Amino acid sequence: MTSREPQYLIVTLLGDYWFRRSEQIPSAAIVALLAEFGITESGARQAMRRLHKRGLLTQGKSGRTTSYGAPERMSESAQATMRRVLRFGLDITGWDGLWTVVTFSIPEPARDVRRVLRTRLRDLGFGLLNDANWITPHDRTRQAVELLDALQVADGSVLRASMVARPGRPFSVADVFDLATLERRYLDFIARHEPKVQQVLAGDVTARDALVMRTEIMTEWLQFRQFDPDLPVELLPDGWPRARAREVAFRIYDELGVAAEARFRQVLGAVDRDLAELSSHHTSRDA
Repeated sequence: MTSREPQYLIVTLLGDYWFRRSEQIPSAAIVALLAEFGITESGARQAMRRLHKRGLLTQGKSGRTTSYGAPERMSESAQATMRRVLRFGLDITGWDGLWTVVTFSIPEPARDVRRVLRTRLRDLGFGLLNDANWITPHDRTRQAVELLDALQVADGSVLRASMVARPGRPFSVADVFDLATLERRYLDFIARHEPKVQQVLAGDVTARDALVMRTEIMTEWLQFRQFDPDLPVELLPDGWPRARAREVAFRIYDELGVAAEARFRQVLGAVDRDLAELSSHHTSRDA
């Protein structure tokens, strides 16, 4: 998903500047906000309709005006979700040395189930140790058990275990998780965005550009959650670039917060001045 996919932009903008608000925003304002990112009116309205159909936006009407907002169930969990988002990439220390292990046997006629199980284990941050043994240093026992039950995998087990060293057969996390590709992604992110930090610190960014830059940097940063198993520092190579990439991302995100919120208020205020006064923004200090 790109940083300018309209459905994702709507969710991101509401999460950033309309946090836990029950009021609905007129569709014309959302169209104007997405226009900041080069999204056409038809593309914006189609995205709103699709999000409403998926249950990710509520819809209201007053005369000829259609408005959208976040569902109550999403607002209830928004604080915990925002905290996870803002804490992503912080170094994990004090690991207890235990791994969550999922092992299973699925017959060939049920290979579609096996494929889905592998995909969802990767989504949970598991890596393939060997054959049908998947591991993560995080305690994901509940999620793993729920996954096996949901897919009706009878011959499957979930364990919490330690790794026993074998002479001549050293264990390497790089054999389980693709750290080389992940490292290249982080270094590329740093190379493209670190030069922008001085521009941001110098205040050489307009409010409109601040809204776009801030949204896009966080969107790209959070895409790392799809690839990074979030390993404890004890398991990572020396000089691992995640901390530096996070510093770049949040230096830009935090510094542009006030200007980006001002632009959000300006665009929304052109449609509804009272609603505009309710907007706010987050920084990494809210984690």
